[in-house]
This record gives sequence, structure tokens and C-alpha cells, in this order.
Amino acid sequence: MKKMERDVFVGWMVVLLVILVHFLITVSLGNSYFAESSLNRMLWLSSFPAFLIAFVAAFFQKTNTILLAVRRGLLWTVELIVAFTVLAWVFRSFEGLYANAGLYWLFGAVLIGPIFYVMAFRRQHTKRIRTP
Repeated sequence: MKKMERDVFVGWMVVLLVILVHFLITVSLGNSYFAESSLNRMLWLSSFPAFLIAFVAAFFQKTNTILLAVRRGLLWTVELIVAFTVLAWVFRSFEGLYANAGLYWLFGAVLIGPIFYVMAFRRQHTKRIRTP
């Protein structure tokens, strides 16, 4: 259970960093946090740093199997969904937030970050069958 608790903790760190990056992108564009007209664009712009954050977190967690990468990606994505749901509830903007395709792109970026890390930079240790 210790590994799972560590994954949950790292996941909340990923969520905090993604929300912080999203907030910095929002402030740098000079818009209020839930401005409906430009929210989709800000979410799209936040998806690449979110991918990098999940990718780096997978690197520091030493993710070396595809099963572990999928588990961490799903866990971190669920935590991000919970965080954005709480934010939408606080700001009372469920329709404005969940109607944008950029939000789902952001969720997908966090989901595929660890998977991409394993597929690109780690080799699975499998035994090869020799053929004559």
C-alpha cells in the first residue's frame, strides 16, 4: 500500500503544478480565471505543460512498465478531474468548464504523459524467444 500512497501523493503534486501552470497561463494572457470566451484556448495552452509535468513525474517515479504507467496516468487524471470539478463547483461554472474540448485535451495530456515516457524511454524487460 505504500507505493499506492506515494502515487496518490505525487498525483496531487502533479495536480497542483498543472493548476498553477494553468493559472499562470491565464494571468499571462490577461484574462479572468473563468472567462468563457477564452477558457478553451487557455486549457489548450495548458495541456502541453501538463503533459510535461506528468512526463517528468513519471521519470522521477521511475516508471518502467506499461501497467505501472497506465495506473499512474489514470490515477493522476482522476485526481485532476476531482480538482477541476471542485474548482468548477467553487466558481459555479460547470457548463462553462466542461463544455470546452480543451479540458478533455488537458485530461488526456496528463493521462498519456507517463505512458509516453515508458513507450519512448524505457525498455520492457522481456525474454526473447530464440528461433533457429
